[in-house]
Amino acid sequence: MAERELGRIERPGPGDVLGQRKVYIAALVYPAPGAPEGYTERLDAYWSAVDGHVSRLEARAGTVKRLFHEGIGKGGEEGLKLVEQINKPALRLIRTRVSSGATFEAFEDEDLFTQVLDWTRCLQAGLTNAKVAATVREALSKASAERQKHVEGRLEEAIGHAEAALLLVGSSGGLKLPADAEVFNVVPPELDALERWIREANAAILAAMQEARESASKGEGGEGRGSRPGPKLWTPG
Repeated sequence: MAERELGRIERPGPGDVLGQRKVYIAALVYPAPGAPEGYTERLDAYWSAVDGHVSRLEARAGTVKRLFHEGIGKGGEEGLKLVEQINKPALRLIRTRVSSGATFEAFEDEDLFTQVLDWTRCLQAGLTNAKVAATVREALSKASAERQKHVEGRLEEAIGHAEAALLLVGSSGGLKLPADAEVFNVVPPELDALERWIREANAAILAAMQEARESASKGEGGEGRGSRPGPKLWTPG
């Protein structure tokens, strides 16, 4: 089925999809401790917009019956507590639907998910031996393929006939969704606004870093004084 972006293409009539399985997809954006002032406000605005867009989509195409969150390998209340720990801004829209009868489902196999995390961290550490690096890349590729097979199977088995599911993931690129499901990408303008703000915040930090370097090269710190650390580039997540 062709993917549809809510708000960016013509919306289908309810009769087009009510009898099909539906997957509503929204991008995961997480809290970021230490982020510049303004990030949290824009993050909350994004999740509030996702909630509103999904509600309007539910009224047209079908109420969410299953919820999945990337990185969460527990269902029910145990899984919701994990969401609260790592992504509290998204919790309200999830709990609202659970209280209306939806089920929060386990998405990950926890062993495979943590394998992918750890092998990724190994690569990011900066390996110097080519054989070790090749071994890590091979292990990461294998774990990633097994993880993807698992999460695709979860979606296939958990979403019932004519049900709608809400999937919160960092990226759905390469993820094989149920073949008979109609897919809707929920992309509110607040996501673009947040991404633009992040770019601008980092541009300002880069400019400050450059100014600090130029000042240091001119000796403006004063002879004999230790140089003060400049601003650090910030990225979310």
